Amino acid sequence: MATGMLDPDNTLDDIKVRIQKSYKNPNVGKITQVVLKEGPKAFKIATLMEIVNPTTNDFHHYSLKLDHIDRTKKGWFHKPEKSVRLEGKEPDEIDTLFKFLSVVYQNSFGGATGDLHIISATEYAKLENILEAIPNIADNDKLHLVGSILSHLDSKASSFSDFVTALEGSGADTLHQLAAASKMIEYSKAVDKLKSLVNEPSTTESIFQKELELNPWMFGSEYSEVLPRRTWTRDDRLDYMLRKTVDEYLEIVEIKTAFSQPLFLHDTSHDSYYPSSKLSVVLGQVTRYIEEVERNRDSIIAVDGSDPLKIRARIIIGRDGNKEQQKALRNFNAHLHRIEIITYDQLIKIAERVLNMFGVESEKIKSEDGFDDDIPF
Repeated sequence: MATGMLDPDNTLDDIKVRIQKSYKNPNVGKITQVVLKEGPKAFKIATLMEIVNPTTNDFHHYSLKLDHIDRTKKGWFHKPEKSVRLEGKEPDEIDTLFKFLSVVYQNSFGGATGDLHIISATEYAKLENILEAIPNIADNDKLHLVGSILSHLDSKASSFSDFVTALEGSGADTLHQLAAASKMIEYSKAVDKLKSLVNEPSTTESIFQKELELNPWMFGSEYSEVLPRRTWTRDDRLDYMLRKTVDEYLEIVEIKTAFSQPLFLHDTSHDSYYPSSKLSVVLGQVTRYIEEVERNRDSIIAVDGSDPLKIRARIIIGRDGNKEQQKALRNFNAHLHRIEIITYDQLIKIAERVLNMFGVESEKIKSEDGFDDDIPF
């Protein structure tokens, strides 16, 4: 009902008709009303509307509006701030309210307190049978049951605290297994996504950068962290700056695309391989990065507490290619100073190695006192 005033000579039936007219549109089918409160000054009217498909006129869901009307000497006034609308689509607020009131009036709660979760009697009977059977079924079958439940769980409708509440009664070993399995699945899916990105020629540098930023463990276990800072010199913005695990020194990582063109060209006159134009440009870029970072060493130490002494760089670019290309890359890397070139095929192998390491670690859970659910290095 629209906000406003009706003449005081109007009756309550006139008000109901006015409400019906205000809600009438091609999406509204049958309208049913009931007066919940009748005066003398305050009135409450419930209007139940069938929401239909305007093209086929098929029923879709209900919509319930509870309107608050005040009556004074000046006329009838609609109070929208005191009115409420409930929808019968997902989630079905109308049906939930109906079941709640039905249970309350039947005094089915007794002295129970807490949140109410309503399910049908048939579904409750099935749930009761499952709960009774749980102590007697094998652990593998219990896990299958958990998997089936999780596959139907809408995580968007559940908060983090709901998950904590559901799991806080589990034993330490069970929580360790769940954490390991969850991380294993997360890493496995990330590796699969990386493979799909590598095999898609249109994948840009920024897409690779974003994916690797979400999964820094893919760079390998020799690194302890990815530093959040990207700008280390005045005119340069690096893709990544990693800290080494063993000596805590820094290493630049430059991300390029996974193009399939050869990284090296063959000089037939000398039977040798030399970098392609794409690779040469990146080598020059990274060489300058190293020079600029070293030139600002004192400032970096003072501001960040990190020492870029003899800083190294790693370039991730292109694909493996054939055996000759792989051999050429190996020889070229052997003669580079403080720069290493890695293909995306090699990066995938590094990620898979970390994933396998995590799998080995997870098998040791039951025999160890502690467990780190972060990266296994």
